[in-house]
Amino acid sequence: MSFVPVATAGLNNWNLILIALEKKINRESYEMWLKPTRFSYLEGKKLFVRIPSSDFQHVGDRYADLIQEAIDDLGLDVDSVTFITPAEDLDPSPSGSIPKQSPLGKAGVRATAQELNQSPSDRTAATQLNPRYRFDSFVIGSGNQFAAAASQAIARSVVERPSKTYNPLFLYGKAGMGKTHLIHAIGNDVKQKQPHSSVVYVSSRNLTDEMMSSYRGIDVLLIDDIQLLTGDKRTQEELFHILKFLRESGKQIVVGSDCPPEELPNVEDQLQSMFKWGMIGDIQPLDLETKVAILQKKVKDEQMQLPSDVASFIASSVWTNVRDLENTLVQLITWCRTRNTEITLTVAQQCLRKFVGTQKQDITIETIQQAVADQFGMSVVDLKQNKISRQIKMPRQLAMYLATQLTEASLIEIGKQFGGKHRSTVIRSIAKFDEYWRMNRNLNKTVSELMDALS
Repeated sequence: MSFVPVATAGLNNWNLILIALEKKINRESYEMWLKPTRFSYLEGKKLFVRIPSSDFQHVGDRYADLIQEAIDDLGLDVDSVTFITPAEDLDPSPSGSIPKQSPLGKAGVRATAQELNQSPSDRTAATQLNPRYRFDSFVIGSGNQFAAAASQAIARSVVERPSKTYNPLFLYGKAGMGKTHLIHAIGNDVKQKQPHSSVVYVSSRNLTDEMMSSYRGIDVLLIDDIQLLTGDKRTQEELFHILKFLRESGKQIVVGSDCPPEELPNVEDQLQSMFKWGMIGDIQPLDLETKVAILQKKVKDEQMQLPSDVASFIASSVWTNVRDLENTLVQLITWCRTRNTEITLTVAQQCLRKFVGTQKQDITIETIQQAVADQFGMSVVDLKQNKISRQIKMPRQLAMYLATQLTEASLIEIGKQFGGKHRSTVIRSIAKFDEYWRMNRNLNKTVSELMDALS
């Protein structure tokens, strides 16, 4: 096949992509793996990029999600990105290089949390903190008032005057009660007031000796789900020394758990003891007043109105956690939106009889994937792969959206079930689907049918 490589547009496109990636990837990783890449040529809508050597062969897989996000955000007319070695490059110019890589995503994506934490000293924390979790979006009630106050005090002390009084701050409570929200809110508040602060958020399940060695230079370390810590004694000992070093250096530590320190399974005594050195804040089950306030906050964010009797009905019917409460409200909003029906108590009772009091754990990510695949006439394998065709991308985004609404799975867990997607990709995919749905009401019937089938 003969063609003339198109340089100018492709060069601009790849440079634009690199600029976008530089904002999302920690500096060390960007400088090492992405900065050495060079535009090679453009064949139709296929962008070819050179890598310096075969040592870079993982680049396409590792950063596939973020590259695709950049392409989407920039509105580039690019269907695929292929990485090639200098020997395979049709353009012999000496500038740049990149090892052979199949079209974007062909070999699968293996980034997930490993990529996120490759260099935890990332100064931007852009891929770590959820921007939606802020103090002003957290509804305070009698059961979480102390934990919220302690979290806000932590954020202030980091900026104004570091103190050992609240260090570490240990937040615990059952799943879905708001621990993760508060932990992210601390990080977001610090980053807003001190943009150059080094804030790292990590789940304990992703801690490794190699990662922890880079934590000594950070300002705030946020560790979630500490009850899932499964490292051997050596790993836990290393974590203990890192936390001790950070504390003695005036750096802040925040830990989230579903149980108090003394009940942590598989956690060494010295770590349990350290978690008690600072402040312990427990988050109690929601009372009726707080649940109603959460519902009203949610509908306000959705620019909708919820009658007080409907809010009371939902709040009194859902007794588990914030996540279930919000999910139930989403079920009602979706049901009414797809039927162009006003929200009333009668409608709520009719709609939610299927959802209230049911066991949501029966709905899994796998069942959602199968239902969506069947609905759109594709295989679950296609749904999981990192293909960029719009025929697959929208159903995948829909499936991720449903997973957040109908299951208890975390964003990390959802990402893993969709080919190892990064949690930031999951957040972005859900937001894009919601935007697409608002502009294409013909999806109402499809979403409604899937909701009914799954519920």
